[in-house]
Amino acid sequence: MTELVAHCRLEGAAAEALAGQLDAAIRLWGNEAFHVCCERSRQELCLSLSAPGWRRLALAKARVAGEIRRLPGCATLALAWAGDGNPERLGHVQRWIVTGTRLVTPHLRRVTFRVEEAAFYAGDLHHVRLLLPQRGGGAFAFPKACPAGLPIWPEGELMPLLRNYTIRAVRADREEIDVDFVLHEPAGPATAWARDCRPGDEIGALGPIGWPVSHAPLRILAGDETALPTILRQIEECPAEECIDAYVEFADEGERQEVALPAQCRLHWLRRGDLAEALRARAREDGDAVFAYAGAEFATSQRLKAVLSDDLGLPHAQFRSVAYWRAQAASPA
Repeated sequence: MTELVAHCRLEGAAAEALAGQLDAAIRLWGNEAFHVCCERSRQELCLSLSAPGWRRLALAKARVAGEIRRLPGCATLALAWAGDGNPERLGHVQRWIVTGTRLVTPHLRRVTFRVEEAAFYAGDLHHVRLLLPQRGGGAFAFPKACPAGLPIWPEGELMPLLRNYTIRAVRADREEIDVDFVLHEPAGPATAWARDCRPGDEIGALGPIGWPVSHAPLRILAGDETALPTILRQIEECPAEECIDAYVEFADEGERQEVALPAQCRLHWLRRGDLAEALRARAREDGDAVFAYAGAEFATSQRLKAVLSDDLGLPHAQFRSVAYWRAQAASPA
């Protein structure tokens, strides 16, 4: 695929504000599916992006512009990209059309979508931001692109609800993807939409987003039902030279899924509340050949963060523990 290139030039105070702050950010972007080149002088800074195809280039523009605006003193920088791509459309926003649904477990509904370009979602970024109507059967509008490559959102009733979800499976040969939704009460907007959607219903998706999957020789994965889509996808896509040790807690036996495990992967099913103790029982891991990822309810994720750091002895660079939801509150999903 042909590499496309976009440029952004900053001068004067803007260049000085960014100089010295970009090195660490560029090192992080080195794991992404695009390349960043930064040329600087005393009064000028020129960023060049290259990516395979216009969708990847659009994703790179938004990612880099967003990270730059989060740097100290850079929130209001006037960024503008010039180069290949469609200036009117955000390439990393696609239309998704429901083609089917099924219950995987009593509380897990899988929705299959036909998408514009499924191969765009293959790889090590597993999460997307869904664009949903504000109410069942309602309409929404897709965002437009600003010169920085970031979305300009519609206002009022056409503004979509934004919810982060994991892509469970990608079938590029059929332009299809699957997303699993945990069904719960009270049902938030995304849960209600997933419960009621029918073939032909349309939503949007922005992304992929988030941090890429680690390819450490050993991955320790932990979570509840909400983290299960990325855990199972990582297991299914695990290269033969890597190992995965996964721990999943569930509310009842009916939520347990049958999984074909590669020889180098293990999956431990646990009762709700046993996750932290199961991880604590592991031997401490030495060296940098391990990475741990945990996703669960907020309080549980905080406990897991302490276990990974204090009990397993992992440096902060070698684990992530994220909150997927909060107990005793209306779910935002």
